[in-house]
Order: sequence, then C-alpha cells, then structure tokens
Amino acid sequence: MEKSSVRSFILVARILIGSTFLVAGLHKVLFWDGPAMWMASKGLPFVPFLLGIATVTELAGAVLLFAGVKVKQTAIALILLLLPMTLMMHTFWNMEGPMQQTAVMDFIQNLSIMGGLVALAAVVHLSAKLSLNAR
Repeated sequence: MEKSSVRSFILVARILIGSTFLVAGLHKVLFWDGPAMWMASKGLPFVPFLLGIATVTELAGAVLLFAGVKVKQTAIALILLLLPMTLMMHTFWNMEGPMQQTAVMDFIQNLSIMGGLVALAAVVHLSAKLSLNAR
C-alpha cells in the first residue's frame, strides 16, 4: 500500500473517532445536568470533578486526533477514560428489559470505540516505525 493511502486511511480514522469524542464532550458541556444526574444515580463520588475530567479529556482528545498530534498517546488516554466509564456507567448486568438492552448496546459500542482506538494507535505506531510519517 502506498504511503499516501496509509496516511489517508489514518486521517479518516482520526476524524471518525475524534468526532465521537467531540460530540460526547459537547453534549456534556451543553447538557451538564443530565450526565451529572446520571453519574450521581450510579453512586459515583465527586461528580462535578469526574464529569469535568471526562469532558476535558473528550474535547482535548478530539482536537488532538483531528490535528494528528500525539495520536498514539491520545488514543491510549481515551481508552483509559472509556474503560472505567464503560464499566461504571453501562452496568447492563444490573438491569432488566429495555434499559438492559440499551445498556448492552452502549457497552458494546464503547468496546468497539476502544477497539478502533487500539487499531489506530497500532497503525500509527507501525507507520512511524516504517517511516510513513502518518503521525
């Protein structure tokens, strides 16, 4: 595969994955009370602090992915955010009925996003080793 093709695929991946975090971060900014109440309902402590950390990480992660800056490190940081968030917020094993179905889908969606982030980090790492300068 040509270097320009690899760079193009990585750019598309960065934009698609970054868009997910941009929308999630903006949602938290615009509708703060909703996510805060949801987090509180899950029994999380320090909700404003944790929600602030999640919001800043999502927005900064989106910007860094869009810009192609520190992509591998950004992907890892976003995985480290998503993993505990997924396990704490999408507790489908404690639910029944339609709520459980929604939580299962959200859980799987987050796993898929983490898979995309792992793949992006791996491709960026390999492309750097192969001197493709894909960032």
